Amino acid sequence: MKLFATKGGRKIPGNKHISLEREPFVLDPKKVEFVYFPLVAANNAPLEVLVKEGDKVKVGTKIAVQQQFSVPLFSSVSGSVAAVEKRLNLTTGRACDYLVIKNDFKMTPEKPLKKVKLDAKKEDIVAALKEAGLVGLGGAGFPTWVKYNNVKDIHTVLINAVECEPYLTTDFVMAKVNAEKIVSGALYLQKAADAAKVIIAIKEKKEEARDALKLAASDYPSVEIREVPDRYPMGWEATLVYEVFKKRYDRLPAEIGVIVNNSSTAMAVHDALVDGKVITERLITVSGNIVKNPSNIVVPVGVLAETVLKEFDLADQEFALLPGGPMTSNPAKDASFALPACLGALTLMEKIEYRPVACLRCGACTTHCPAGLQPVEILRAFDGRDYNRLEKLETLRCVDCGLCSYVCPSKIEVTDMMKKAKTILRVHQSRKK
Repeated sequence: MKLFATKGGRKIPGNKHISLEREPFVLDPKKVEFVYFPLVAANNAPLEVLVKEGDKVKVGTKIAVQQQFSVPLFSSVSGSVAAVEKRLNLTTGRACDYLVIKNDFKMTPEKPLKKVKLDAKKEDIVAALKEAGLVGLGGAGFPTWVKYNNVKDIHTVLINAVECEPYLTTDFVMAKVNAEKIVSGALYLQKAADAAKVIIAIKEKKEEARDALKLAASDYPSVEIREVPDRYPMGWEATLVYEVFKKRYDRLPAEIGVIVNNSSTAMAVHDALVDGKVITERLITVSGNIVKNPSNIVVPVGVLAETVLKEFDLADQEFALLPGGPMTSNPAKDASFALPACLGALTLMEKIEYRPVACLRCGACTTHCPAGLQPVEILRAFDGRDYNRLEKLETLRCVDCGLCSYVCPSKIEVTDMMKKAKTILRVHQSRKK
């Protein structure tokens, strides 16, 4: 039993309107000379590379496969394999080998995948998800087919269109523009899970996206559009599941009969199974308080951040470049990294120097923690390298939402220290094994 049981979360300024004032646009493929694909998985396991230097590729050519989950990578441009070179991998946080593909600017498409009808067997739908290499596009990048492989007793597929991070608006734009595709993909996932119901969750007061989704779902009684409170981090899986079902789980939502997918992932399911398209591009938000023309932009997977930022007018001052939203991302050293399919934003924020003072023991971090943790106690155990205490305090349940740092009156980087506490605890546990 936990000493503290808190609802957690907080209403924070969204600043989403600034990127919605401009229409989304597409990055001209002729401005992308090269694209880059990491040759290791999130656990640093090497990928099986299917092409070699000099090989010709098309848009959608399979170039590598993640062996653990059999997840393929596809080229986002047509051209030729140019080289293998070292670059920073955002997923692993370290440099690794990247496959470099030189764009021939023709964007010649590969032949489409075999299309799958909605009345297909659920096993065939899962196999199609696997072949298409679909991963979670909400940030985690977890293989979609794994969630649905041999699952039982699932009653609801929950589609997460909440997008709770400040500045980010890709899910809102996609729900407004491609609601039919999101509902269509959700129906395929419902069939794959053999679930009775689909719930598409969207933040309250997002009327345009909500109405578009309701219209798209109007012919499907099993699909419900559910509004949820505008409270950060409502988009975190555990918070959203509890808000919708009033139930908690230990490790996975499947324990209570639920599977969760991002709304962009649902749309990608439609693209793959209905249109035969693999993930070669995605919509990202480029915003922040130093971007003069924030907007959403469609970019090829594997493009460099520096190429994307050339399309935007930035204030002439020092800034922090965040790959993702401002609450959960760590600043990048520069813009030379490649954008993976699961990255939905580049947020550029003015650099502000804070001078932390001693902890006031006010308890704000504990009160607002959506996971019900006690960050102050965890940091004390971290300082003392008390691994038993770190385990008892359930340190590994921290989801790096950033709220503890946001609410700290002492301006302590609580989230950063929580990440370090998790790292040393994982190392300790691995050594014990």
